[in-house]
Amino acid sequence: MARAFISYKHKSNLDERLATYFERYLTEKKHDVFIDKEIPIGQEWPTTIEQEIKASDFLIVLLSEQSIVSEMVIQEVRMAHSFKKIILPVQVAFDASLPYDLGAYLNRIEYCSFKEDGDETRIAQQLDTAMSKNQPFPGNLSSSQDDKIVVLATDGNAIQAHEIMPAPLPAFDPQWLDKLDAPGGAVRLESPFYITREIDDQAKTEILKRGVTLRLKGSRQMGKTSLLARLRQHGRDNSYSIVYIDFARLDTQQFENLEILLLSIANLISYTLKTNSNPQSYWQSPLGPMNKLTNFLNDEVLSSLQQPLILIMDKVDLVFKFAHYRDDFFGLIRSWHDGRAIDPLWDRFNIVLSYSFEAYLFIQSLNQSPFNIGTEVLATDFTRTQVEKLNQRHSMPVKTTQEMDAMVELLGGHPFLMRKALYSLVVQKLSVNELIKQASYDDGPFSDHLHAYLWRLHEQSDLREAMKSAILEHVVSSDVLFHRLHSSGLVVGHDRRNAQPRCGLYADYFKKHL
Repeated sequence: MARAFISYKHKSNLDERLATYFERYLTEKKHDVFIDKEIPIGQEWPTTIEQEIKASDFLIVLLSEQSIVSEMVIQEVRMAHSFKKIILPVQVAFDASLPYDLGAYLNRIEYCSFKEDGDETRIAQQLDTAMSKNQPFPGNLSSSQDDKIVVLATDGNAIQAHEIMPAPLPAFDPQWLDKLDAPGGAVRLESPFYITREIDDQAKTEILKRGVTLRLKGSRQMGKTSLLARLRQHGRDNSYSIVYIDFARLDTQQFENLEILLLSIANLISYTLKTNSNPQSYWQSPLGPMNKLTNFLNDEVLSSLQQPLILIMDKVDLVFKFAHYRDDFFGLIRSWHDGRAIDPLWDRFNIVLSYSFEAYLFIQSLNQSPFNIGTEVLATDFTRTQVEKLNQRHSMPVKTTQEMDAMVELLGGHPFLMRKALYSLVVQKLSVNELIKQASYDDGPFSDHLHAYLWRLHEQSDLREAMKSAILEHVVSSDVLFHRLHSSGLVVGHDRRNAQPRCGLYADYFKKHL
């Protein structure tokens, strides 16, 4: 018989009931089933989860309105995919599109759906059949796309017609950007919960100038990609041609070498703009890959477009890890910037780079770096005033100055955590005191977020020790470790000698668990 790991959202009554039912049913059918019920959270917990997924033949993932925004469920699906496990998705009273983080792994996989009480028996039988035959669910590919979606929330989450307040996603969902160009403007980036900061106006003004290189810098979950999405829409509204490339969406093989990466970028540009000639014709020349891409942009894109072009490259710092070509890659971007002074045609080409890591740690030559030119826009946590404005847009669940003081002390101005907190106060009808008391619980309102970070720190022992040092001594042993923690969104400070946890929640939780 087969072995399965059940991934589900804890503290969701229906999810937990179905997970327990499937475990019992499949165990009676002589399958070996692991369900994470009582593993104590600590340094050994991530190892246990990883070992169990690795030892399993199947990952059964329950997809509910709550679980699709769970950072732990996303991490478990990602791990099962990396271990090449068969994934059996079960939709739990949920039929809308999956966020990109999950959809990237599950959209092309067959699934079954729980819609009402009684469906669990049929689904359990389907799970048993699939596991007994060692194969995925059979049948026609199902689609959960909802054509009635007309608005995207702050984080790119799709707002259904019946929803007043969608749960916040841990990261902006970029898959809906393609929908912005639908006839009639079918999808718009609009949300009452999006807080406009000074950087929004600065970036929107800058991006409509000619010959601009804009650098958007900030650590994880600062709202960089959400801002980029709005820049994309702003450019469209002003008749600019836009190409958005999220480097996190590129496949591993596309990073194999510089030739493949630049061809992949050229193909994305060609596909987006519907160029007359495809990049393959340019790649047949004896020139190097940097000249091939430059010539393609010059001849097929800039020479043909009636409007200026904005090329947005999100999470471009993922290239830093490829030491054998990163200097050439970023040197190419620098050459495009410098080329505007020579060829007026390139003055119609604006570049936007979004990144977290400090570039000087990776790029040796300042003359080849695009990170010391153009205009820098720094994404930071919310100010107290912005937090108060976000509270107002949630109908004031934080009612007094004392309660707001306590919230800011716990979460600082962390955009995602503050949005998550206010959502929990409204939807779960918690009081501020209850939320603060439960904040660092392993089954509390922020548990998925904290567990996902704990998992990452467990996987990187040097980073774990650096985080402990930042909590206890406010010092990190090296610049590299400090910037890794800083870019991950775990610490703040001007340098490694002045490091501290990003918010009180991180200080409390990781002091107990590291």
